[in-house]
Amino acid sequence: MQAISGLFFSLSLVLAVVLGGQTLDYTWGPALVALAISLATGALQLWQLGKQPKSAWFAFIIILVASGWILWGCWGSPVTEFGRSDALLVVAALTSCLWAWTMPTRGVAIRFSVAALALLGFANLALVLIQLRDPAFAWPFAFRPVQLPSGLFGHYNHLADFSQVSALILAARALWARDSLAERIVHALGALAAVACVALCGSRGGALSLGVGVAVLCLCLALLAWRDKKRNRGIIIGTAVAVPVLIVLLAPLVFSKIQQRRGAKDPKEITQVADDRFRLTLAGYAIKISTTQPWTGSGSRSFGWKKNAVANPDEDKLWDRFNDDFVHNELLQAAVDYGWGGALLIVAAVLTTGLTGVAGLAGRDEADAGRRGALDAMVCGGLAAMTGTLCHSNFSFVSHTLPGAMYLGLAFGFALPRRELLGEFPSTAGRLVPCLIVVPLSIVLALTGWRASQTFRTLWPVSFGREFLGAAAPALAVEHVQHAMELWPGAELAGKGGQFSRNAAAAKGLPKSEQDAWLTQAVDFYTTAIRLNPYDPEWPVNRGNMLSALDRDNEAERDFERAIVLEGGTERNFRARFCFASHLYRRWYDAWTKERRAGEAMGQFIRARDLLREADQQGGLGQLGKDGQELVKSIEDTIRFLEGAHVQPEPVR
Repeated sequence: MQAISGLFFSLSLVLAVVLGGQTLDYTWGPALVALAISLATGALQLWQLGKQPKSAWFAFIIILVASGWILWGCWGSPVTEFGRSDALLVVAALTSCLWAWTMPTRGVAIRFSVAALALLGFANLALVLIQLRDPAFAWPFAFRPVQLPSGLFGHYNHLADFSQVSALILAARALWARDSLAERIVHALGALAAVACVALCGSRGGALSLGVGVAVLCLCLALLAWRDKKRNRGIIIGTAVAVPVLIVLLAPLVFSKIQQRRGAKDPKEITQVADDRFRLTLAGYAIKISTTQPWTGSGSRSFGWKKNAVANPDEDKLWDRFNDDFVHNELLQAAVDYGWGGALLIVAAVLTTGLTGVAGLAGRDEADAGRRGALDAMVCGGLAAMTGTLCHSNFSFVSHTLPGAMYLGLAFGFALPRRELLGEFPSTAGRLVPCLIVVPLSIVLALTGWRASQTFRTLWPVSFGREFLGAAAPALAVEHVQHAMELWPGAELAGKGGQFSRNAAAAKGLPKSEQDAWLTQAVDFYTTAIRLNPYDPEWPVNRGNMLSALDRDNEAERDFERAIVLEGGTERNFRARFCFASHLYRRWYDAWTKERRAGEAMGQFIRARDLLREADQQGGLGQLGKDGQELVKSIEDTIRFLEGAHVQPEPVR
């Protein structure tokens, strides 16, 4: 059963990396099914938990409490789909931690998983080399959102995080575990491939985190030399201290090379290293938001809408850079979403795991002496990987994707001290009791993953595959989205349905009745999106546009007004003021020219001009290009004409 568990865990990791390296939770379905099977088949190993060191149990209890706090916050989240996503991530991380902690370090299951990390490193490096020549290459997907190499991931930051975690675990396994020579060569080559991925992808935070992880690995080497009282421990400790110093000295050279790869005008300019204004602005918003509900938080991924209320367009002239649903700092994200109570519990889990890991590494247990190589490898690799990925979490939202959550859980599980009991076996009842607890949870996880997998399969030709029905055949794409909504309801999916319905309505030569039918369906989709997530300004803006096209003007204006309130200072992305101004100009230009309601039209034209000025103050209007310029000119010219005719603004009758 251990081998089966290891195979399915490795498969889960592969599926998570290949398909689930994104924040859309239904893309995690295949990996969750494999993870559930791995947990169920590995349940027989859980009997060993009762024999583990008390310090490890203390750390694991803190991890459980922190996970429970977040899961409770997910349960009460104001947006159900965001709570569902974060809950799945917590379960995946906790499952990976438990699996890594209970599997024998020299057992076949762990060896399968480490081999999977190496093979994924080779695959990622191969794709990175292809993407350096062809940035559009995105196997297995049709496209990627960034130009920098990202391997199997959609974004280079996720590749950097996975690669530095893999490199550190593989390096520790190659250095200390007493595996066969062939395995150790594969581990070493896999580590080198992963390091190359970090270097080539252009992630500055990833490079910094890898350096920190290597420094921790060196400190672990020094600790082991001191613990084992090696004859040459002075040389080893000196070397272990010298390597981090060497990394610091070489950092400027590495930094300039990465900056040059990213196209910086001055590669040696250190102020560009971390997009300071971008991340500091988001961090400032997060701190302000976290003070409103400091202990309980605002709900899963609530930063995405809470930031709008604290945005200050007078200070943040380039708001389009800052309109992100994530803080790019996982601790501050947790403080916003789950309160400082949740954030402090996470810090406590990290500190206790790290300290118990170091204590377990430094202590000598004679019963484990014969197998200490593999134990040392896992603990050292886990400590280094945990430190590296937590360092990287200050620059990106690395744990909000399934592979990010899984390899963070792996790092925690490896870092926990353990006592392997290879010659001891409990009674049948002692082995079945853990199964009775874990297997039902595995079934629930498998069913959830299966439902998500069906959704992903339904949406693959719509948004991910080369068929790209969303653009090529929007009417057919709408049918796929409707089926997916039955399986996996969410505002994002409903929004896609509205977009595809809108595309279908824009088809050339379509009769007016069919066009209106598609627009009405788009309104229905956006209505569903608003019901599922009433905090996102994108949905009322889009519904307002559709209602305006259907001449349901009063309804449209109510939506635009609601969207303006929700947007706060985020005009750039959702353009509520611009769309509202465009609607007012169209509606009242017709009322003026066809119904001779010049005074009322004049008042609404002035209102539209004021909306555009507000949008311009927020830095959004200039981003619209020709469309924005033409609308401003048309409104200004019309107002001047009516002023020349001595028309006075009047209230709408």
